[in-house]
Amino acid sequence: MTKQAIPNGVSLIQAPKHNRQQSLKDAVAEGFKRTPKSTPALFFYDTAGSQLFEQICKLPEYYPTRTEHKILTDKASDIVSIATGEVELVELGSGNSAKTRILIDAILANQPHLHYIPTDISTDFLLESSIALKNEYAPLSVTAIAAEHNDALQLLPEGGSQSRLFLFLGSNIGNSEPEEAVSFIGQIRRRMRSEDCLLIGFDLVKDRQVLFDAYNDKAGITAEFNKNLLVRINRELGGDFEVNRFDHHAPFVEAHSRIEMRLISRCDQTVYLERLGQSFGFEDGEYLHTENSYKYTLAGFESLCEAAGMKMQKYWLDEHGWFAVGLFHRASGG
Repeated sequence: MTKQAIPNGVSLIQAPKHNRQQSLKDAVAEGFKRTPKSTPALFFYDTAGSQLFEQICKLPEYYPTRTEHKILTDKASDIVSIATGEVELVELGSGNSAKTRILIDAILANQPHLHYIPTDISTDFLLESSIALKNEYAPLSVTAIAAEHNDALQLLPEGGSQSRLFLFLGSNIGNSEPEEAVSFIGQIRRRMRSEDCLLIGFDLVKDRQVLFDAYNDKAGITAEFNKNLLVRINRELGGDFEVNRFDHHAPFVEAHSRIEMRLISRCDQTVYLERLGQSFGFEDGEYLHTENSYKYTLAGFESLCEAAGMKMQKYWLDEHGWFAVGLFHRASGG
């Protein structure tokens, strides 16, 4: 583990390269052998991908961000009041920390100082947002962890006397397969003490057209975000993808209760990846599966968390019942 001082009172912890779970090269080599070909969603988030996702969050069709933001705005004091005494904040996949500011304001209304530990896989984006936060909030100290979620949990600094409020917002839990979500929440649980809490935002099953529109926006920003993965593969793996030979499509698949992000080949074509020394064929209409976004019922998500040893203490919904924010603590007996 390396730790270095960053200007403006922010410190950075980075996962050593040998600790990182999987490189883009390994992920593509493995995923392109599958049917359908696939890549893990975490590789969306280079600097360009992170910036595009921030644009997605502002789109009129993309309800998750604004509904979660409204819940947090309305219920921040209620959420913070449940935590025990003074807290420090740990956020997994922090992005630009826009929604986190709501909770930071609520916490600082009750205590003089706050230690904030954001994690993100994009180091540059993480530092930019961390420094901006420190400039906004004098009573804030920030320890930024540049790592994938599982690595970040292992790199958390030891907790002090304060309880911790863990955050996993933005319906990011929906990008994991249900069994992977159980495993991940279980890992968070193992880093929690009895007085700690976990706040998770999760997307709910709803009108199918609302779901479709959210991931197939008219402005084409989600399409650009999806295709940026091919741009990254070209840059980092010496690929010769012609991005405009692929179309973005994100249907809702009822059988799995999930949105599937796809890049569909517009013709028969062959792509060469220099760093792999391999060519891969795509037939006309064949798709590369780039992400899942699972949609849950309240009961279904509560059961998932119980399988990970967590108990829902309270939940909050938006006015349409489209999105939920749940507060969880460790279940007794383990």
